[in-house]
Amino acid sequence: MGRKAHISDADLVAAAARVAAKLGPGRTTINAIAREAGVPVGSVYHRVPSRAALLAEVWIAAAQAFAEQFLPALAAAGTREAAADVALVTPRFARANHAAGVVLLAHRRDEFLDEAPEGPRARAARLSSDLQKGLGDAARRLLPNDKRGRERLTVALIGIPYGAVRVFLPQATPPAELDPVIAAAARAALD
Repeated sequence: MGRKAHISDADLVAAAARVAAKLGPGRTTINAIAREAGVPVGSVYHRVPSRAALLAEVWIAAAQAFAEQFLPALAAAGTREAAADVALVTPRFARANHAAGVVLLAHRRDEFLDEAPEGPRARAARLSSDLQKGLGDAARRLLPNDKRGRERLTVALIGIPYGAVRVFLPQATPPAELDPVIAAAARAALD
């Protein structure tokens, strides 16, 4: 009978996210992840096939957690005003989970996925596709006569909050005082 695992897969990914948030994905090593997780290096390699596969899982976990908040809020938005409030998902997400916020908002996706195996790359592509579909559906619903509605919605709900939050990451958490500024800018973009 094998030894009982000392760390779950989710805890290992969370430890890797914390290291990547501190050091950046390029300087994130298996040794640093093992140290952060409090497990031997061999335990990490026993759970994941490679550093690249683990970094991909870090990005996927962060993107999935963001999508689980963003997409339902976007689908529920029945007015432009309500849609503008969806822009606040980004700063709230970055405050609630600093490491995931840094992974998604302070680094390029390719830094986590360029060397990843095909399986995780395909999962990441599906997450991006789901986000684009959600934005397209919302644009058709909320801006039906606007030929560039999807682009406007993307700027309002992704671009504006991303730019505002990125100013603070990775060094600090975006302050709550930023939220009214983001909401006002998103509303202006949708008007």
